[in-house]
Amino acid sequence: MTGRRDPEAGFTLIEALVAMAVLAVSAVTLLSAAERHVAQTRGLSDRIIARWVAENALVAQQLGLEMRPDWQSALDRRIETRTARRALEGSGLLEVRVAAGPPGESLVTLTGYLPDGGAP
Repeated sequence: MTGRRDPEAGFTLIEALVAMAVLAVSAVTLLSAAERHVAQTRGLSDRIIARWVAENALVAQQLGLEMRPDWQSALDRRIETRTARRALEGSGLLEVRVAAGPPGESLVTLTGYLPDGGAP
């Protein structure tokens, strides 16, 4: 019996294992890329929703309204807003900054200006 194999006999076990290893590495790479894409998409949607809520809060400040709880959520996500005001010296204006994001986090900060009622 000779050590030669029939050319039509098919793949050896080693060749099959190498092919499966290459496919496994490819699958892991594809899955991690898909997970990154999903995370980026989720982050983008969170920033868009935070911006909507921050715009609501800024308009409420401009109109002199209290921010209602139902204005602080969109697409079933609750967004926390934090508002800071400061007078701009000599301008007669108040700077209003609204930071918005999930509780404990700030994704968006918007700035608006209002007439300062206490200015001369």
